[in-house]
Amino acid sequence: MSSWNEWVTFVRRLGTISVPRSIINENRKNFKAIELHLFCDASESGYGAVAHSWNIPKHQAPYSVLLYSKSRVAPIKQVTVPRLELAAAVLSARIGEVLNRNLPQVFDKTHFWTDSMIVLYYIKNTDSRYSTFVANRLAAIHHLTSVDQWGHVESNENPADWTSRGIRKELDLKNWIEGPSFLRKRESVGTLTLMCENPPENVEFKRCHTTNAVALKHSLSPILLYHSNWIKLIKAVAWLRRYVTYITIMYSHHKDRSLSVGYLSVDELDAAKHKILALVQKEVYGEAVKVSRCNGVSATDIKELKNLSPTLIDGLLCVGGRLNYSDYPLSIRHPVILPSHHSVTELIIRHHHHLEGHTGTSQVLATIRRNYWIVKGTSAVKRVIGRCVRCIRAKATLGQQMMAPLPKCRVQQGWFCLSSVGIDYFGPLIVRRGRSEEKRYGCLFTCLQTRAVHLEVAFNLSTDAFIMALIRSIGRRGTPKEIYSDNGTNFVGATSELRANMSVWDKHKINDLTVSKGIHWHFNPPLASHRGGVWERLIRSVRRILLSISNGQILHDDSLATYFVEVERILSNRPIVPVTSDEKDDLALTPNTLLLLRDCDGLGVECSVADRYSKRWRQVNCLANTFWRRWIKEYIPLLQVRQKWFCKHRNLKEGDVVLVANDATTRGSWPMGRVDKCETDRDGLVRTVMVRMREGVVRRDVRKLCLLEGAE
Repeated sequence: MSSWNEWVTFVRRLGTISVPRSIINENRKNFKAIELHLFCDASESGYGAVAHSWNIPKHQAPYSVLLYSKSRVAPIKQVTVPRLELAAAVLSARIGEVLNRNLPQVFDKTHFWTDSMIVLYYIKNTDSRYSTFVANRLAAIHHLTSVDQWGHVESNENPADWTSRGIRKELDLKNWIEGPSFLRKRESVGTLTLMCENPPENVEFKRCHTTNAVALKHSLSPILLYHSNWIKLIKAVAWLRRYVTYITIMYSHHKDRSLSVGYLSVDELDAAKHKILALVQKEVYGEAVKVSRCNGVSATDIKELKNLSPTLIDGLLCVGGRLNYSDYPLSIRHPVILPSHHSVTELIIRHHHHLEGHTGTSQVLATIRRNYWIVKGTSAVKRVIGRCVRCIRAKATLGQQMMAPLPKCRVQQGWFCLSSVGIDYFGPLIVRRGRSEEKRYGCLFTCLQTRAVHLEVAFNLSTDAFIMALIRSIGRRGTPKEIYSDNGTNFVGATSELRANMSVWDKHKINDLTVSKGIHWHFNPPLASHRGGVWERLIRSVRRILLSISNGQILHDDSLATYFVEVERILSNRPIVPVTSDEKDDLALTPNTLLLLRDCDGLGVECSVADRYSKRWRQVNCLANTFWRRWIKEYIPLLQVRQKWFCKHRNLKEGDVVLVANDATTRGSWPMGRVDKCETDRDGLVRTVMVRMREGVVRRDVRKLCLLEGAE
């Protein structure tokens, strides 16, 4: 009852207590620094934390302001005081995080204080392993604070002591409201971190039991891993055994033993093979071999060997099986047992795979079982064959990717033909000049929108000849905005002479001309002829028409130029949309509809004569508008459907090992490379990559690459 009365009296006196709530009563610039100091403490009754703002004015003495405090009652289940001290430290760290988050850019530094040396040892020592309770709370402390923020404070100056024990008699709250004395006296407070070199008492370490196991490896074990060929491994062990025999004779005075010289004999190779197989079985099936050797009975304790009825023959664990009474050789009746996962097993599989001409799993496994029985042999053989580089290269398929969306220049409405063109060369064409014959070449310009065709004669394959052909085209058809072409060496159907000469073109000279004209030139990746299908198909049509109208005759320069114009007319008159037999339909839409801008019967164009503009200008404008309306309505929908390459495939990634296809060589001669950089299209798919090879970095389309091994 006396305790109750004392508590009631104390509660009545709380009204006389006042706490200043202002953190800064002046301009922030008038302070040298403002620091946040948090104190924590615990007792058997509870634990808590208190936060003070320590302000250092420029022209006054430093002072401290109470900001925040929080206390917790100790759990009903008895908990040790060090654990409660650690819980108080977690509470202090969380209060500091809340204050710094809600009062940003106020505090220059944050310090944490505790009077528990055990807690300080916990926080500092990050190498030891603690119990789950301690480890979880240390993780929270290390997540919210750093080790150098924690310091030690004496118990009599720790204001958080009242949060754990309470105040009963006196109301001297100076230490509680204004903080400990060292905050009021000093102008600079560092985190005085007092740590014990030796752990204090009552530190809760997690007890771990460790066992040191020493594996004694046979002297031949490194040799088994060193060699990558079964025959070389046998020879290496045979030479080593001969050397051991030599040392034994020289230093053990066994003069009765003979020493082999010269080439290795068959007996030495068989002995070396026997030694290798015995060592492998000892490493994997050591207990089974030991039981069979000691008891002379079949060892069936190993689950994977039970159905084989293993027996010991000449020191090797062999298949007992059911062929004892057959007349087959001993190696077939009792093949040597080998584990599925072992380096020697892989060497044997690889050796027989090579002997059998890199055939499939069944044939290789059948050959191996004439001498060896590999546990889980089918999966083991599949695993080794699946990593065979030669087989991977032989079976690798060229990359695929979904057909890309059409570029903007193919589907965007324009005003005149040949604003976006594709260029390609074809030839040579033989012409007669006097008594001699000379070569001429054709330069094809095709409109990527209307599919109109323009042809120019190139007298040779020099850079200047191409530039002059381009200038003639620009002079008659206008300056294009964009030019698309192959990379100069990948023209489909071109002769070796054409490829060789195009590869040495002076691209800087061509670039100077196109840049001065405001032309953007786009080069397709090398060996990606499918990207130039727009002009490749037209070259085939040009060849066919030329052959038809020339009837195989040798032409002159003037007749060749005339035939080129005739081919232009024929190709530009071809319909670009399907022709129907319905008489109500308009005439077929052709490139000449826009190229010539002339009246055509049945075109259905109505132009007002009573107009302030001239009839001819109005008529031409209507013809052009009619073409583009029909082009959008009839031609563009035909481009919507993909004809092939419908599905998305895995994008090549940087670091992928690939095989670079080359149509001029056999698959076995294709070089390998590593993807150095990927060019991602707007739809997120990779269709062009930079491949680093021995000769340097080349740009290739994914359809000319075979993925051998992914970077992952």
